Amino acid sequence: MAVTAVLLAFLGVLLSILYYWSQYKFDYWKKRNVPHLQPTPLFGNYKEYILMKKFLTEVVNGICEKFPKEPYIGAFMGTEPALIVKDPDYIKLILTKDFYYFNSREIAEHSHKEVLGRNIFFTSGDNWKILRQNVTPLFSSAKMKKMFYLIEECSDNLDKVLFDLSKEPSVEVRALMGRFTMDCIGSCVFGVKTNTMKLDESNNPFVEIARKIFEVSNARGFKVISRVIWPSIFYNLGFQAFPSEVPKFFSKLLTNVFEQRQYKNSGRHDFVDLVLGLRAEKVLTGDSISNIKGDKKKTTLEVNHDLLCSQCVLFFAAGFDTSATTLSFMLFEMAKNPEIQKRVLEEVDGYFLKYNKLSYECVSETPLLDACINETLRLYPLIGVLTRELIEDYKLPSGVLLNKGMRIHIPVQHIQRNPEHFPDPDVFRPERFMGDEKRKC
Repeated sequence: MAVTAVLLAFLGVLLSILYYWSQYKFDYWKKRNVPHLQPTPLFGNYKEYILMKKFLTEVVNGICEKFPKEPYIGAFMGTEPALIVKDPDYIKLILTKDFYYFNSREIAEHSHKEVLGRNIFFTSGDNWKILRQNVTPLFSSAKMKKMFYLIEECSDNLDKVLFDLSKEPSVEVRALMGRFTMDCIGSCVFGVKTNTMKLDESNNPFVEIARKIFEVSNARGFKVISRVIWPSIFYNLGFQAFPSEVPKFFSKLLTNVFEQRQYKNSGRHDFVDLVLGLRAEKVLTGDSISNIKGDKKKTTLEVNHDLLCSQCVLFFAAGFDTSATTLSFMLFEMAKNPEIQKRVLEEVDGYFLKYNKLSYECVSETPLLDACINETLRLYPLIGVLTRELIEDYKLPSGVLLNKGMRIHIPVQHIQRNPEHFPDPDVFRPERFMGDEKRKC
């Protein structure tokens, strides 16, 4: 009993210290005269996100709606201050003119602690700059055009599946688009046939690894949120964002593909060929991130297997899920708007009547289809809240001083559904991205 009493007393003291410490930190925005909501002890303004009751986008949107006229809003993510920036002019400063100060993403300083964190999505600073300069050319129009035949082959597979599914009363389109984009990514990135277009998905290794990457469970949700809120504690306790099977799967896959090609260019023009080109460099050279401020420094990054593996995992995870989600939402909106669907079909049929084949240039001759994709991304952005982190102290044009390490949240979905920017924001109207209207977007 005595031991229990001591433990309870210790716990009470600890919680009291944490409470008063958090209350002390919660004066941050008040001292700077920045509009903000009253935070909850320990949870700040993100309680429903931390407790997994709402998505991050929903929480940030809710905060923005309470301050409709403010260019930015102070908030607390747990006990740490975060600035939600709504004004387009401030956002331009963050993402372009003053990008140097905001080049880091949340928890980017911990990205080296995981194999899968060493890619352009998670890194920052010089490593991000080098990867961007060396990886971005892989997505040039010329290189994408050379890979188009691979997409065409996957589209033929989809066409056959659609023919069989046409006999069904309904189709679960999200799963179908996921299988299609996974087929494309497998072919374009790894040069392998995933066989995901077969109706029987059981024991398909690509389907299984995708499920592990995008697993939805309370345990996984808690890990993701803990990593964002308390990254130092998360990694010091030995946790990893992804199951160990994920890096092992892609490392083995990449090694097998490299060996099959004898570490030489295969002529397929897929991403493995391009990654082999990076491997041959052994060391990547690029500009330092500080060059944005006028410096003229060069910096290097060693190319090793883990680095290449991380890039390929990014291509797989980002390319497969994001494309499938966007296609699914677009088909959903077209189903709700049969007139738009009819016009898109007429446009695509007209293209085939004219050329009798699919080509890389078809995008430029199907403006309505292109506008539908853009309108889908407006309504359903792939990232609802864009996150950044200050690498140095920074003063806003308004005079507010932000400290190094400050989290910056840009509410993408809120902005794109703001009637001030897009009239009738909840209406699917692809004409916003056509003709004269396109220049306003």
